[in-house]
Amino acid sequence: MKIFIAVDMEGIAGLATWDSADRALERRLMTEEVNAAARGAFAGGATEVLAGESHANMRNILPDLLDPRVGHLSGRPKPMNHMGGVDSSFDLALFVGYHSKAGTLHGNMAHTFAGNIFSLSFNGLEVGEIGSDAALCGHCGVPVGLVSGDAAACEEAKSLLGSPVTVAVKDGISHSAARCLPVKQAHEMIEAGAREAVQRVSEFKPFRIDGPVTVQVVFTTPGCADTIGHVHSVRRVDGRTVTFEGADFLEAFELFDALHFLAGMAP
Repeated sequence: MKIFIAVDMEGIAGLATWDSADRALERRLMTEEVNAAARGAFAGGATEVLAGESHANMRNILPDLLDPRVGHLSGRPKPMNHMGGVDSSFDLALFVGYHSKAGTLHGNMAHTFAGNIFSLSFNGLEVGEIGSDAALCGHCGVPVGLVSGDAAACEEAKSLLGSPVTVAVKDGISHSAARCLPVKQAHEMIEAGAREAVQRVSEFKPFRIDGPVTVQVVFTTPGCADTIGHVHSVRRVDGRTVTFEGADFLEAFELFDALHFLAGMAP
């Protein structure tokens, strides 16, 4: 049984805000949570595990500390952004260290791909990274069985995906403060949750957003919309909002992924 583990930073236990001084700590804690999920996955019946990175430069996992049974996909850019490496050969995806979408009440470090995005919708459904990444997995026929992160992320996952195993390792107090579980306890809970998810693999269904897909992006400032508003496929709606379309979810997402990076060049 093949399992894909996607790891982000903002939902990791022990971390509550972005701070360059915490870089070494972030990388170690992220790697340890991947290891916890991998131990659970193998205990639940996995025969192969690939870990893919979802945070920033996507070079965060410490290879020398990674469980030697786990493959590792690192770096960017890559197709499908966070979900690079996922294909129809995988049986299940596990999301570790995830956060809620931009603007979520009590969402610790909540955002949607970039600080310049206020909201992102596909066919009228507003999602953050949990929903987008789950839909990319769903495009490949792969369900999501586990989401770990702060309590707000876990609630978002349940509202979108139905009944994944969720592991809340902290409660957001504000956007940059959280009450975290002890790291060892968080690892034990993630390991147990991953084991349960793999054992229940047949119960999970892929999360799909069927095509054709209309994307709407509301930016935080007009400059971002100004930057991409002249692109042939983009329609300007108002000062901060653009829309565009894709024949299916993958095409729509890849266009969004390219355009939001371009929008980030706005002065």
